[in-house]
Amino acid sequence: MDKKTKTHIYGPVPSRRLGRSLGVDVVPFKVCSYDCVYCQLGSRGKPILEKRPYIAADEILSQLSKKLKEGAAADVITIAGSGEPTLNSEIGALIRGIKKMTDIPLVVLTNGSMLSDKAVRQSLMEADVTAPSLDAHSPGVFKEINRPHPALDFEAVLGGLSDFRKEYKGRIWLEIFVLEGINDTPADAEKFRPHIRRIRPDKIHINTAARPPAEAFAKKASQKSLEDFRKILGEGAEIIASFREKGRARAGKDLGPDILNMLARRPCTAADMADGLNAHISEVLKYLEPLVEARRAVREFRGKEAYYRPAREK
Repeated sequence: MDKKTKTHIYGPVPSRRLGRSLGVDVVPFKVCSYDCVYCQLGSRGKPILEKRPYIAADEILSQLSKKLKEGAAADVITIAGSGEPTLNSEIGALIRGIKKMTDIPLVVLTNGSMLSDKAVRQSLMEADVTAPSLDAHSPGVFKEINRPHPALDFEAVLGGLSDFRKEYKGRIWLEIFVLEGINDTPADAEKFRPHIRRIRPDKIHINTAARPPAEAFAKKASQKSLEDFRKILGEGAEIIASFREKGRARAGKDLGPDILNMLARRPCTAADMADGLNAHISEVLKYLEPLVEARRAVREFRGKEAYYRPAREK
C-alpha cells in the first residue's frame, strides 16, 4: 500500500479480551520500548524510548471518522497495533478527539513502560480502559521476557503503574503473560501478588502464547499453569479464552485489502479473520489461498493450526 494511502485503522478484529475491536495504530511497525520474546510481530532487536508524533493525531482521526461513517461495528475502539502507543507524543489529543467522535468505549493497550512519566499518565486520563502489561515479578525476569530498553528500570515501571492507579479514574485491566519454563510456576504467581496489591487493577488477564512468538523458546504455558495462576491471584483474575463468533457472508465485498490490512498487524488464523470481518470462513479462504500462491501471504503452522502473515519484502 502506498504511504500516502496507508491506513492506520484496522478491523474490527476478534480480540480474546475485548470482543470485536476496531484497532487504531499510532506508531510505525515495532516502534516499541520492549522487544518481548513472545511478540507476535517478531523481534525488532533495538527497543526505543523516543517520544514524538510518529503519526499525526489529525490524520488518524480523519481515517477513523471515515471508518465509523462506513458503519464499522465494534464493541470497543482500541489504541494498540504495531508498537507501544504511548511513544506517540500526540496520544492525548488523539484520545480526546476519539471521545468527541463516538460513544464506543475506548481502550488503550500499553506495555506500561512509560507510565513513570507524569505527562504520559496524564495523556491517558480520558480513556475508558487502560490495559497495561506486567509479565515479570523481578528485574531478572523483566529482562528475560520483555528485553526492555537499557534505560528502563523494573522498579520505575512498577512505580509508574502504581502512580497511574492513584490518578486514573477509568478501569485498569492488567495483563500477565505466562510462558512455560520462565514465569509459569505457582511460586512465580505468588511473587506477582505484592505487585498486584500495589497496582490494584480492576481485572487481571492471564494470557499466554496463542500465536507464533518472536522466539521459538517462548512456549505456551499449560492449562494447569494458567489455572494455578488464576487461583493464586484470586478475585478479579481470569484466563483469557479464545474469541469465536459465527461469521456471516459478505457477498460482493472484496475482502482482499481488509485481509492484508489485518495480517499487517498480527498473524491470524482464517477463523480469526472471518470473525473480525464478519464473513464466512470459506469466503476468507477464497482470498487467502491465492494470496499464499502469489507469495503475498505466508502460511505457518503452530501445532495443527495454520496462521497467516504477510510475506516479508526482500
